[in-house]
Amino acid sequence: MFEEKALKYPKELRDFVLAGISTTSFRCADVDHLTADVRVGARLSRIDEWCGDHTPPQLMSSTNLLQLEYTTKSSRALRESAKNDLGFRLEYKFHTDWDMQHMRARGDRDKGCRFVFNSSVQSSGKLWSVNYPGLYPRSLYCEYIFHGSDEQIVHIHFEYFDVEGFNQCDETTQSDFVLFSNYQTHDRTNRRFCGKVAPRGPILSESNYFRMIFSTNDIFDATGFYAHYQFITQREYLEYMFYLLDVLLRNPS
Repeated sequence: MFEEKALKYPKELRDFVLAGISTTSFRCADVDHLTADVRVGARLSRIDEWCGDHTPPQLMSSTNLLQLEYTTKSSRALRESAKNDLGFRLEYKFHTDWDMQHMRARGDRDKGCRFVFNSSVQSSGKLWSVNYPGLYPRSLYCEYIFHGSDEQIVHIHFEYFDVEGFNQCDETTQSDFVLFSNYQTHDRTNRRFCGKVAPRGPILSESNYFRMIFSTNDIFDATGFYAHYQFITQREYLEYMFYLLDVLLRNPS
């Protein structure tokens, strides 16, 4: 069990080979297996269980507790007779933040999971979900805030997208979601995005302020998203759109 007054995650599980499974007809619960649980409120919630040689993804908790439990069902004789070493090795870290320094955004500890991008610092870059490319933590509410100059808008293009959810990504489907807003206040009118299909085309702001919200519940997990962002002027955007239109007209097929 990992417990500390901080956020933490087993950074990576390596050399993962457990005994007792040679066919997909077995359930992990019937053989040697590893389970992971995180704290949700006053209870522990199961992330998943793994067995055989299926290495678990990178994990991260949103609270100060993450529990790994290794259960053996195989006999000692079977484990000792195995041709290869059995078991697993992991690396872990304790954090007081979300370990997103490489994104080069300004964090705001007073606001929790909040990252601020300013065009005066960097005109373009990359952004991603917490713990990407591993499973994102549960019960997250993250804000990605963009501040451009007076003449700029924000252009975001997703390269990878895997957010647990379906249909309209609303509360009735218990979906995690990504939402975009041109306002600092809560906006119920904007469309939510979830599932494995990234938003089609670039996401564009209406002004020099833009806010992206990433919200996860306490039920399911996925691997999140990876995107590129750029601050551009309205003129640059129009020139780019005219260029694309010209390309389409010249190559209708």
